[in-house]
Amino acid sequence: MKSKERPLTWTRTLYLFVALVLVSLALILLSQGRQLLPVESAASQVLTPIQQAAHDVTSTVGGWIDTLHRMNDLEDENKKLRAALDSVTAENAQFQELKRENTNLRALLKFQAERPDINGVLANVIGGDPSSTMEILTIDKGIQDGVTAGMAVVSSGGILVGQIKDAKVSRSTVLLITDVSSSLAVATQNTLVPGTLEGRWQKQGRLLMRHIPRDKKIVSGDILLTSGVGGVFPRGLIAGEVYNVRQSDVDTEKEAEAYPLVELHSLENVLVITNGPGK
Repeated sequence: MKSKERPLTWTRTLYLFVALVLVSLALILLSQGRQLLPVESAASQVLTPIQQAAHDVTSTVGGWIDTLHRMNDLEDENKKLRAALDSVTAENAQFQELKRENTNLRALLKFQAERPDINGVLANVIGGDPSSTMEILTIDKGIQDGVTAGMAVVSSGGILVGQIKDAKVSRSTVLLITDVSSSLAVATQNTLVPGTLEGRWQKQGRLLMRHIPRDKKIVSGDILLTSGVGGVFPRGLIAGEVYNVRQSDVDTEKEAEAYPLVELHSLENVLVITNGPGK
């Protein structure tokens, strides 16, 4: 009996030992599985910022590329707008030039309609006196156009500008009425008070009417016209406007300060009178 029980006991012991080993292995695996959770969590905590940074960098680079594309588009659009603006500016400048030319031509036609006795040559102003020592203009008409020294020169509206001082083949010099060497006979428009209109050295661009009889009335605002005396300028051309009258107690004559009724140094074209006393 004892010999049979011994093998049975040994077999049970072996089974029990194997079972214990299997349980131990299971417990070890379960234990290791639980221990892996913190490792995975730690790895996740370390890798997540890196993944986010990589995503941010990718997004930023993509944004830069998109911005560069937009900048190129804006630059192209800007070039087109500048070209359009330049075109509009050029067209506007041309329009203004044509408008001024049209205004001048209308004034010239009006003047010639009012003064059919006057013949003239239209000339463009091409320069002045670079030294600023003389009140002169240079025009693009000369002897070949019938212009000679001594002829009167007026604006397109018929306001007296000056006199041809020197004529060459294709250009001429105009001595303005504001030059100190200029002198012409004038009279007031309404009262016909006579006098001599001269350019002023002390006040460039202004005029001085001298030799006004003491007993004659002349006031600020009087318009001065060429009188035709002396055979230099046609009669009735507007020469200036009085703005100040002065007289001393002992002088037998009055003086009146005046200014021209056209901006002489801003003229674009003028009319040279080719007939009349100046010729």
